[in-house]
Amino acid sequence: MNAKRNLVLLPLLLVAVVALLGVACVATVRGPGGDLWVDVAPPVLQEEVAISSPGPDYVWIGGYWDWRPGIHNYEWVGGRWERPPHRGARWMSPRWEHGRRGWHHSGGYWR
Repeated sequence: MNAKRNLVLLPLLLVAVVALLGVACVATVRGPGGDLWVDVAPPVLQEEVAISSPGPDYVWIGGYWDWRPGIHNYEWVGGRWERPPHRGARWMSPRWEHGRRGWHHSGGYWR
């Protein structure tokens, strides 16, 4: 009886250990100024289809991968239409840059 139970529990235990090790391998470090550094590269950007604009003065802001420290993983933030803050403003997309401490996120902004 114990042998049968062990045969069932052993694979479950191995899956749990592998899952925990996978989460533990991802490090997030807060640097000076609260900058976030991640040691795992972000996934490839997802392709999005922009639905029709809500108005002539709206700009499409594409989606991006954001790091969620609580779940130790990236999460896709979908694109959206937005009105520029002033005439002639240009949207600078967020991006991930690789450095010696890992991957650093630079947020999007209006210029």
